[in-house]
Amino acid sequence: MSLFDKGCNDVAGASKCDGCVCDQLKKLRSGEVVDLIIDGNEFPNLIFACIDNATCCATFLDGDYPFIVDCRKVEAIRLV
Repeated sequence: MSLFDKGCNDVAGASKCDGCVCDQLKKLRSGEVVDLIIDGNEFPNLIFACIDNATCCATFLDGDYPFIVDCRKVEAIRLV
């Protein structure tokens, strides 16, 4: 089973995951490729899996490995 099969918690109602990057991630479809900047470090070519509205955890794939980050900590996102 892949991360794409599991999905994320999509809690109905207001989300505590606000801000520019979180809002943009909520609009992405699974499988889209992005570059992220976190604490001034660039993380290129990550494959978006999902965002959990309850925890604000955004899940990506970095090669075969999961890359999970709080969307509120991401400084910038670039759609590739």
